[in-house]
Amino acid sequence: MIKSTTLDELLMSSFPPIADNFLGVFSDRNRIYLVLIYFSLSFFYTTLILSEDLTPVPILGYMMALILVIVSTHDVLLRFITEATGVATPATELNNFTTFLELNRRIHTLLEVDDVLRLVNHTLLERIYIAETHFFVSQELPSASNREGEPLSIGKNLHSWRAESAVHFNLDALEEEVKHKPIIVTRDSATPVIKEIFAETKTNLLIPIVQEQQVLAVLLLGKADLERKYSPLELQAFSFLASQLTIILDRIRVYAKVMERTALDHAQKLRVMQSLSANIAHEMRTPLSGIRASISGIEEYLPQLLESHQWCMENAKDKFPAIRESHMSVLNTTPKRIKLMIDQANTVIDMLLMNLRESALDQRQFNVISAADIVEQAIDRYPFKSGQREKLTFDIKADFKFLGIESLCIYLLFNLLKNAFYSMQSAQKGHISIALKQEGAYGSICFRDTGMGIDPDVLPKIFEGFFTTKNEGTGVGLAYCKRTVESFGGNIACHSELGEFAEFVITLPCVQAMA
Repeated sequence: MIKSTTLDELLMSSFPPIADNFLGVFSDRNRIYLVLIYFSLSFFYTTLILSEDLTPVPILGYMMALILVIVSTHDVLLRFITEATGVATPATELNNFTTFLELNRRIHTLLEVDDVLRLVNHTLLERIYIAETHFFVSQELPSASNREGEPLSIGKNLHSWRAESAVHFNLDALEEEVKHKPIIVTRDSATPVIKEIFAETKTNLLIPIVQEQQVLAVLLLGKADLERKYSPLELQAFSFLASQLTIILDRIRVYAKVMERTALDHAQKLRVMQSLSANIAHEMRTPLSGIRASISGIEEYLPQLLESHQWCMENAKDKFPAIRESHMSVLNTTPKRIKLMIDQANTVIDMLLMNLRESALDQRQFNVISAADIVEQAIDRYPFKSGQREKLTFDIKADFKFLGIESLCIYLLFNLLKNAFYSMQSAQKGHISIALKQEGAYGSICFRDTGMGIDPDVLPKIFEGFFTTKNEGTGVGLAYCKRTVESFGGNIACHSELGEFAEFVITLPCVQAMA
């Protein structure tokens, strides 16, 4: 089994190298290439200007234009050179950390092997600058390549996940190589068998996904420059990816086996998902707690590091060049952003566990709750993505009180918010409004979004357990909402017009009327 690399270990082990190399970020190989390109451009440009009989004013205009070109193309050219050379820099590696953290958050919400691998493959190619990828997965994993006829490359257990990964080497030999020694392999540490595999696939990094000597998948990756060595920081990041993929793929494999043995009814399905979700929640909360503790230390010493660099820059300019303001801004806000990501991850975990709760509620736990307070708390605590909060308005003047459990009501609204933002993203339009109303003995929370709306054929089924129209959906969110509202003595209904809006009305008996 691959040694699990937690995020706090990853950050704590990687930050010192970043700090040590921090002052040399702007003297790396890729930036030298960039400087040479600009030097050549400037030389050609200056020669062109001097060949003409120009007054100082036009010359100044030409020089300003050249400076504008350099400023506007700097980031684009640097990224192009980095991708072309395959040489990572400390700054690039720091960005890759953020990419892997975001990838980890997203893949833990997926339930299909193909969705997980597609997202991993896209991220590696587009954001980590990997030039070549080959994925081989276990026959026990329910992937599309298992269902669409015999794969082009197949062994006793492993098979190629995509047609592009068709190979001629012995997949059984590959499996034997990684089964008993599941560690990341580079060209320097490769056995003769793996070296031959690297040569055929044009790769230079092997990432095994192994759980208790069961090979779930093998990832072969290669950058443009196959001769270059991977830095310790890069290998640690890939090790973290391997540990998270092990958790996810093993979860999918176990669930697939359970589903194959018997046709589970609704209650059995829910129990399986509850057990899996509890394990996932535990696996995620432990490293998240470590990250929060670690980032506090980084947050404490980062200002001193930056202040030290400022002093060095002022007293030894030739040795310590200035840091661009945009990079300084990113560094200063990184601890805060990581803490926000941790809080959002914990909220998502809470939502998942609350959605799968089916046990009868103990009415002795009910308290008098203000509908206005619940709406405000839900909005304050919801993990909004960039630009989402501005698309929500609420009117809570017509407050009312009811009996219920505060945490369950908040997660109920979380579910509605999550679904509404998904609908609005699909429609590329929309706005959310929440309003409180009270009529006689009952109060209502009206939740409306102007996104995709709901198909009339689908509308009667939306509150059924395990019914979903989303590729990555579980079908437990709205079922949870209905179950929770009914346990409070109320009801929830939905009215919708396809392409226009969807409105959920939660009706609850007011406390005054129940007295």
